[in-house]
Amino acid sequence: MNDRECSRIFENELVKCSRCGSCRSICPVSLAENAENATPRSKVRMIEAVLEGELALTPGVQARFDKCLLCKACKANCGGGVATDELILGSRINLVKRNGLNPVKRLAFTSLRYRKLFDLGLKLGAAFQGLIFKDLPDGSGKVARIPLPAAGLNLRRVVPNLTTSPLRTRLPAVNKAKTPETKGRVVFFTGCTLNYMYPQAGEAVVNILTGNGYEVIIPPEQCCCGTPAFTSGDAATGRVLAEQNVRAIGAYKYDHVVTACSSCGAALLAEYGRLLEGSPLLEDWRQLSGKVLDIAQFVVRHCDMTKFGSLPLKITYHDACHLVRGMKVSAEPREIFRAIPGLEYAEMKDADRCCGAGGTFSAVYYELSRKINDWKLDNAEATGMDYVVAGCSACRMHITDGLSQRSSKMKVLHTAEVVAMAYEAGRKG
Repeated sequence: MNDRECSRIFENELVKCSRCGSCRSICPVSLAENAENATPRSKVRMIEAVLEGELALTPGVQARFDKCLLCKACKANCGGGVATDELILGSRINLVKRNGLNPVKRLAFTSLRYRKLFDLGLKLGAAFQGLIFKDLPDGSGKVARIPLPAAGLNLRRVVPNLTTSPLRTRLPAVNKAKTPETKGRVVFFTGCTLNYMYPQAGEAVVNILTGNGYEVIIPPEQCCCGTPAFTSGDAATGRVLAEQNVRAIGAYKYDHVVTACSSCGAALLAEYGRLLEGSPLLEDWRQLSGKVLDIAQFVVRHCDMTKFGSLPLKITYHDACHLVRGMKVSAEPREIFRAIPGLEYAEMKDADRCCGAGGTFSAVYYELSRKINDWKLDNAEATGMDYVVAGCSACRMHITDGLSQRSSKMKVLHTAEVVAMAYEAGRKG
């Protein structure tokens, strides 16, 4: 998003805000802090004050804009249709240009630009993680051996295991269909969390697709989708990563691009349009974006759900913010669950309310994100189900941590894992 794009958003959106305050009742951060300066309308007023010369772009102002989950709930529920998330994102970009990034984020986002170096770093981290972290008895993740003063690790935050065998090293670039005839060719954009932390969910995606007659391409040159960088205001890194991914995917002929991470999906579907303004790859992205589907969408539209076998699981479902409001995917997972014999499904209250993860938000504001997460967990546990299912690995990570902190017996699964188990049950008769 360049300066011209930011200015256009500011001009078009600021005038829509009537200061009605309806966003107070929907913003997770505002509800958790119960303070006017945490509300979306307060941030809109701050933008106006900056543009009118009443307020300087200080690090304090930057911190106020950082305290937002970008969950899009305010935009979805605004009577005036104010794109508050875009205003805040544009403000973060301008503030980073003025004040720079947090040094830790700057180092992390710089490493994302170098795919092979980033991959090597995470492989080394996986190999030596036992020196700093220890496994929890139930296998849900790891906790720090000593109280590290960062990202909630001093509060026994549960983090997922880094795999020593990432998904993109487990599987070949080309995965043949497992049926006599091939229906089409699908590019699977794995993202980072499925590749390095939850490869079993990524394998489930590939098994679903190949089992339904699709050849699956996993481009080895793909990299991070860039969401952590550009949502933190580092639009330059976001653009570099967007261009890398558009080139990586465009190297193949394909019918669809499937994602299983809501942030990756929203980036490929929509966010790259802003990042690539003026780029020679913009038109390539436009062609790509029209073929992007979340795995739940793909299953409903292109897979045979009559082949599901009986699956005696008791589940509830969490709508990830970038999935339900970013990709408009909500009905499809529920349609899948209804089609699985033996599956018991209970809708939780406020299923589309943010869990508090917000990418890097939960690392910077861990205690606040835990407070937001507690509302989600209360509603999930009230269903009496055994599993929370989500289509976002960041949400999975955060919800798993919260459940572990309260010694809950509930576990978390990815939507693709449930679908793959249902197909496996069908194959076993």
